[in-house]
Amino acid sequence: MAQPDSGIKVIDAEPQAANTDSGSHPSTTLNPNLILNNTLDGLSSLGSKLNPFAQRLGKGFGQVRQYAQEKLGTAEEVTELPQEYKDLEKRVDALRATHVNLLKVARTFQNTAYDYPVQLQESLLGISNTVTSQFQNLALSPAERAQMDSHPPIDPTKQHPKTLSHALARVSTQSAESIGVEEPLGTALFKFGAITEKVGDARLAMDQAITTKFNQPMQTTLNTSIEQALKARRNVQSARLSLDACKARYRSARADRLDAARLEVEQAEDHFVGAVEEATSMMKVALENPEPFRNLADLVAAQLAYFKTAHDLLAELAPELDEIQVTQESAYRNGRDQ
Repeated sequence: MAQPDSGIKVIDAEPQAANTDSGSHPSTTLNPNLILNNTLDGLSSLGSKLNPFAQRLGKGFGQVRQYAQEKLGTAEEVTELPQEYKDLEKRVDALRATHVNLLKVARTFQNTAYDYPVQLQESLLGISNTVTSQFQNLALSPAERAQMDSHPPIDPTKQHPKTLSHALARVSTQSAESIGVEEPLGTALFKFGAITEKVGDARLAMDQAITTKFNQPMQTTLNTSIEQALKARRNVQSARLSLDACKARYRSARADRLDAARLEVEQAEDHFVGAVEEATSMMKVALENPEPFRNLADLVAAQLAYFKTAHDLLAELAPELDEIQVTQESAYRNGRDQ
């Protein structure tokens, strides 16, 4: 029996059997294609009544029908994509995964305290002390509170950043002041603190360079050329589903609809070929983009600058500490011999 134009049936969908197993009970065997067709036909019919763009809606249901049939494994024909295209898809997927995975790690450089987890405890302690101070202030007299308010607040910009090097510099400098800078150990700690703070500043400079010259450009590449290639691939998928739906419609069309259905298939083929060509071009652009090479070189350059600065600073400090150590060991031995 010929099918109506708006209700395309899957070729291998058979009507439910009206027979009964024993003459009294209908068969409980369900045909998934028939269920799928009936559901989509019902939605398509409802859309035709309510939506002025019923023709576009019908094409959309054709794609949904084709996609569902492929997932069920009941599609009669699936248009094959060129091998070159499928190879490009794999390469673009690998390129995207590379960007995503590198950024997952490299975003660590945007967290100042990545090498100093103790800062979390210090932050919690600072919050606790602040709350305690606020409660204590409530017990102060107006005159005492006015005197405390007259003290200028601590400038956050003058506090040490939450890095391991800056933390070492801070405790070394505080210890030097506690011991006395005129003492040999105080002198050594003061020198170590001053140099370590410079190392920390160099690390912050590296972090900033990596953020601006690696993380941000890599994210931009993900959002532009790679995303455009993925969007073009989605268009190919849509065009292929439309083409296969048109082919199914042509195979089940009535005699008076064959010419129109054939024209629809030809137009869908042209659209599919154009989508494949565009996606192929977009994927090649993403794969040939030299930006990742520049980003990686900038990442290495930022790390090289940091490690070189740290090496130079510590290389300058080491002989001075050795000299202090030798002097103190000699004084210690002489004192023991007397």
